[in-house]
Amino acid sequence: MFDGLSRRDALAGLAALAAAPARADDETLQSVYEGAKKEGKVVFWSSNDVIANQNSAKRLARRFPGVEVEAYKIEPGPAIERIIGESEAGRLSCDVVDAPISYTQLLFDRGLAISYPWEKVFGIDKDSVLFDGRAVYTYNLDVPIAYNTTLAKESDFKSWEDLLDPKWSGKVLLEGRGIVFPLLALAWGEDKTFTYLAKLLANKPIIIKGGTPTIEALAGGQGAVAVGTYGGRVLQYRMDGAPVEWARVGPIPAMIYVQMALKGAPHPNASKLWNWWTTTPEHQEELYKHHYFGRLTGPNISPLGKMMKDANLQVVVETTDSKEMQRLLVKAGGMISGNK
Repeated sequence: MFDGLSRRDALAGLAALAAAPARADDETLQSVYEGAKKEGKVVFWSSNDVIANQNSAKRLARRFPGVEVEAYKIEPGPAIERIIGESEAGRLSCDVVDAPISYTQLLFDRGLAISYPWEKVFGIDKDSVLFDGRAVYTYNLDVPIAYNTTLAKESDFKSWEDLLDPKWSGKVLLEGRGIVFPLLALAWGEDKTFTYLAKLLANKPIIIKGGTPTIEALAGGQGAVAVGTYGGRVLQYRMDGAPVEWARVGPIPAMIYVQMALKGAPHPNASKLWNWWTTTPEHQEELYKHHYFGRLTGPNISPLGKMMKDANLQVVVETTDSKEMQRLLVKAGGMISGNK
């Protein structure tokens, strides 16, 4: 009956199999680190500059020596597409990837992001663990009203409705994907938001695709005001001498960026260690130092988040309903592209 095994050995084997799914719950930070040290490295694909992750890796190495971080800069769309292709080919080369929430479903639908007890093993704050443990919340990308300080002034902007003033006709730079509008809909409701977008489009904005190209155009004076670039980019360009600033006008829409440890990753323990590390104050400091990105609410709030809090500005954070956010994004993008 037991193919040559003793009854006791067979029952022990069955018991071990039954217990296998709970194995992650038995892990600790120390046991994960010991496994990561044996693996030697973690491969991280991120939309952020490599230097921010390299400096964070140096801080990781001081606490957890023996784990190298290979960081590569790649935008979320190409990264997700490549991960799916490599997984189908059985040769996954990435361990951890970051992405906005709108991209997560592509990995979830294919079972490519591991579900893990981050709170229990690493003590990550429960509000930073999303999608049943398949992602950790690392930072926000806020999308405030931005303006060129040589072409506009702070007092020009008291509310979002000020952008509808005819004096800004042909002077508003509008990011073409419309990422700000699904977020505004969380505060305003869908009807008010898309009525507002229709009026904004009637004011003949200049359509530009991409948050960074939008801030570049604003800094160069191609428009007086911009909707669709990030607060962190505004701070970065301002520190480099560009005549740009963000308006203290609420609500401030904020996207959520997450990181996912991948199923079938070549360095599974190192992937868990690094995924946790990106939620720590040490990593958050490096992220802000190089990009002015960080958490705008909750634990490890960034200096930019503190500015918004001190100014009593409402921060509207993206929901985890990625399908609804995608629906609204498609609607906004369709309205904008139809206006070209």
